[in-house]
Amino acid sequence: MDSNHLTYFKIENFKRFESFEMSNIGQFNLLVGDNNVGKTSVLEALLVDDEAYEWIVKLYNSLILRKLFPALSYKITDIIALINHEETWHSILTQKDISLSFTTQFIGEESTSSIKIIPKMLSELTPDEFNSIKGQINDNETNTFLEIDRNSSKELVSLNKYYLSQAKKTFNLLANNTGFSSQLVKKYAQNINPYKTVRKQFDSIISHLITNLEETRIHNYLGEDTIGVVLSNENTVYPITRFGDGVVKLSRIVIGILSCGSDKRIMIDEIENGIHFSRLTTFWKEIILLCRNQGIQLFATTHSLECQKYFVEALTELGEEYQKDARNISLVENSAREVKSVTFDFEGFEFALNIGANTR
Repeated sequence: MDSNHLTYFKIENFKRFESFEMSNIGQFNLLVGDNNVGKTSVLEALLVDDEAYEWIVKLYNSLILRKLFPALSYKITDIIALINHEETWHSILTQKDISLSFTTQFIGEESTSSIKIIPKMLSELTPDEFNSIKGQINDNETNTFLEIDRNSSKELVSLNKYYLSQAKKTFNLLANNTGFSSQLVKKYAQNINPYKTVRKQFDSIISHLITNLEETRIHNYLGEDTIGVVLSNENTVYPITRFGDGVVKLSRIVIGILSCGSDKRIMIDEIENGIHFSRLTTFWKEIILLCRNQGIQLFATTHSLECQKYFVEALTELGEEYQKDARNISLVENSAREVKSVTFDFEGFEFALNIGANTR
């Protein structure tokens, strides 16, 4: 594991979680649990960044992508419009007047660090607070501010167009109900297509689902750029969508891992969807190997017992070097409706599966 990989994570006052924590986190983490227990919310919380506005932009991008908010695009203007509606914070915060809190610990660190965030509307600022940030108000759209407390050092930040436009356009959360999109093509064009060795790496993984694949490349189809597929026995360039949801899903995952940038963390919701069970062992091996080679920490969710079994099978084939960094993290709701996590290392998880224990 790398120095920027999490070993402990806690979120408070986020969506359904008054408080939720995970410990003993590995590089390859499979999150399981019942419907509505909050697995996807954990992935959203894991978008956290040292710069709070970075997390806000990535979170809202994710919510827009999943069509949970009625925005037209991922443009900063759309995100600003959402952020500046007080109602949208009601769907994010468990309680409005309590800080949203992240506590993290990374490998090699001896103690945790924390970030606390309180969103404030312009009308809620005290005169002193307003005077401290009035220089940041450079447009008529600014209505929301973040009071950020990093390890007891406080600052007030305006969520204006300047700050939000500086946010990194990363591709860290791959939601389940999103298919092919212009954003996917853009990331392929930026991070895959220009580099021969990276494109070969991408093609090698995709060839597990398109066995006669010769190469992929940017291709104009019906007036729009798309990811084109060239087959070894044909002259035609086909749009990648021709080959089905499984190919699109795998492409999104590989492009996501190769587009993580400095964040070194990727979250994948319902990772097995669209992949036939007969290919899941190979699929898992390719994803784990790619994450290891890129130094990426993986957090994935599943409802499927088969997916868990093939996760173990892939790790068994890969060997102890990979097994020691793998975890199964079960989210369980207790009688008080609190969600707790139970972390299994590889040996514990393998044993639980072998005796038929409920790991979901």
